Amino acid sequence: PQEDGTYKIKGQKIFISAGDQDISENIVHLVLARIEGASKGAKGISLFVVPKNKIDLEKGEMAEPRESNDVQSVGIFHKMGQKATPAMHLAFGDNDNCMGYLLGQENRGLPQMFLMMNNARLGVALTGISIASAAYQLSLQYAQERKQGKIGGELVKIIEHADVKRMLLSQKAVVEGGLCLLMRCYKYLDLSEQTKEPKYLELAELLTPVAKTMGAELGF
Repeated sequence: PQEDGTYKIKGQKIFISAGDQDISENIVHLVLARIEGASKGAKGISLFVVPKNKIDLEKGEMAEPRESNDVQSVGIFHKMGQKATPAMHLAFGDNDNCMGYLLGQENRGLPQMFLMMNNARLGVALTGISIASAAYQLSLQYAQERKQGKIGGELVKIIEHADVKRMLLSQKAVVEGGLCLLMRCYKYLDLSEQTKEPKYLELAELLTPVAKTMGAELGF
C-alpha cells in the first residue's frame, strides 16, 4: 500500500487473452493479487485495476507524455483455435514501478472476479454449442445426400445406415442438451435478478462451470 491510496503491484500473469495490443492507447488489466499480510488461500486475494500506461487521476485520463506503468509482455502462448487474439505472458512491476488501484474491498477479489468470469464461461459454452450445431447441420445435410452401401440390394443414402444414424443422434443430443443446460443457467440468473432469492444465484453458479465444460468439450 502507498500513502496516496494506490498499491504497488509485482508478479506475473500467464495465458492472458488479448493481454497486449497496439490498437488502443491504453489497456486496463484486472489483476488478482495478495496484499502483504493478507491471509493465505482464496480469502486473502484482492482485485486491482492496473493500466498498461499510467493514469493522471486528477484529470481522469492517461498521463501525458505517455508513461509506462511497468507492465511488460514477456511471452506469447499459441492457443489452439486462437488466430487473432494473442495469449500473453505479462510481468508487473519488474522495475518496481507498477501502480494498481484497489477495486472493491480488500480480500474480496475472487467473488468480484467470478461475476465477470461466469459471464465469460457461459459465452464459451454457447460458442462450443454453436460450433456443434453447425457441425450437426452439415453432417445431417451430407448424410441425406451421400449414397453409399446397399440395404436390401439397393444403393442408399448413408443416413439409412444404423451407425450413421447413431452418430447423428449423438450430435443432436449434444446440441439440444447443451442449449437446454445453457437456458437453465440463464433462467436462474433471471430469477435471481427478479426475485432476489439467493438459491437461484447459487444454482446458476453451480451449473455455470458444468455448462462451460460440457459446451466446450462436447461441442468440439
